[in-house]
Amino acid sequence: MKAFAILLGGLMLLFHAAFGAQAATPDSKRVALVIGNSKYVNAVALPNPANDARLIASTLRNAGFEVIEGVDQDNAGMHSLISRFTEESYNADLAVIYYAGHGMQVDGRNYLIPVDAELTSPAYLKTRTVQIDEFMAALPADPAVGIIILDACRDNPLARTLAAALPKSRSLGAGLAPVDAKADGMGTGGVLIAYATDPGAIAFDGNGVDSPYSLALAKHLTEPGVEIQSALTRVRGEVTETTQGRQRPWHNASLGREVFLGKPVAETASPAATPVADATKATSAPAPVTSEPPSWEVEQRLWDEASKKNAIPYYEAYLDQFPNGRFATVAKLNIDQLKDPAAGKQVAALGADNASANPGSAVRTSVGITDEMRKTQGTELTESAIGLDRNGRIDLQLRIEALGNDLGQVDGN
Repeated sequence: MKAFAILLGGLMLLFHAAFGAQAATPDSKRVALVIGNSKYVNAVALPNPANDARLIASTLRNAGFEVIEGVDQDNAGMHSLISRFTEESYNADLAVIYYAGHGMQVDGRNYLIPVDAELTSPAYLKTRTVQIDEFMAALPADPAVGIIILDACRDNPLARTLAAALPKSRSLGAGLAPVDAKADGMGTGGVLIAYATDPGAIAFDGNGVDSPYSLALAKHLTEPGVEIQSALTRVRGEVTETTQGRQRPWHNASLGREVFLGKPVAETASPAATPVADATKATSAPAPVTSEPPSWEVEQRLWDEASKKNAIPYYEAYLDQFPNGRFATVAKLNIDQLKDPAAGKQVAALGADNASANPGSAVRTSVGITDEMRKTQGTELTESAIGLDRNGRIDLQLRIEALGNDLGQVDGN
């Protein structure tokens, strides 16, 4: 118990130190990769991407990001920046990739185009472009959050050159193909992917120095106190209005928590209503600014640390501070599993033995999954067929709530 108390105290000191010293920074390590390609060797230069990249890089720096930036990058340069970003963001809490320039989709896969690309052969897709999959692989693992923003849906003459070389069996589409933002892991991180316009559509450069999309991003993406998906909704509305409906930004996300790219809004204690006669006295003593972080931020930080370590003392430290917290049920399940990984199998075996000895018991045994079951809504029989016990139902309920659905109580029933 003494060792546990020391561990808990140390953890809380670290969290309070982090929040006290950096109260304006929602995440301890934030890394961004920003690339803008304008001067293409084998196509007409694009007027905006380089300017867009500089604008977004400045926006993210002002929000506390470490920014890795590159303009007019050839194939080697883009891959070098991706490698550097992968190393720098490996242990980051929040990682962002922004790309502006030419891109294309072939057979439902997306490719980003370096400035020196010459796409006169289908083989060059593999050797002279950057696949979006490479961006996905560069993001840090759960429970970190990874965000990819692509302004690469422009009218692309390089795509027309490639189309002439592709066999008829292959398909080259307009704009970019949708990407599944599926995240690996069981923590509270996730992935968000945003496009300048809907999948399969073409975006506009605009008439100014920057594109309508980058201008809206710079305005809303790091607004204090605005969650990332709310910010992107504002971006979509503004760009749709600016382009008179010809361009509608799109995003897809699998986030396990709210994510804020901007600095948090300073919390100030609200003074009680003061009579007019005492107004002078009241204004002479301004309300103190709260230096402590909101409790949900401390809880989130503590839970993220426990998820990373995946060890019993860390989960117990979380439960000691937040016994009824948002992740309390998951923490208890993880502790049980870490204490006895074979417990689930043993319980299932005991249940089967008991059912054999007492056919009238309430213990359910697994049965085969039939075609009829696949067409039927969930019942006690279908749950038994897929081995969905109480812990399994709790896990399912937690996943449903993480998608924004309020089930009222997560109890496995």
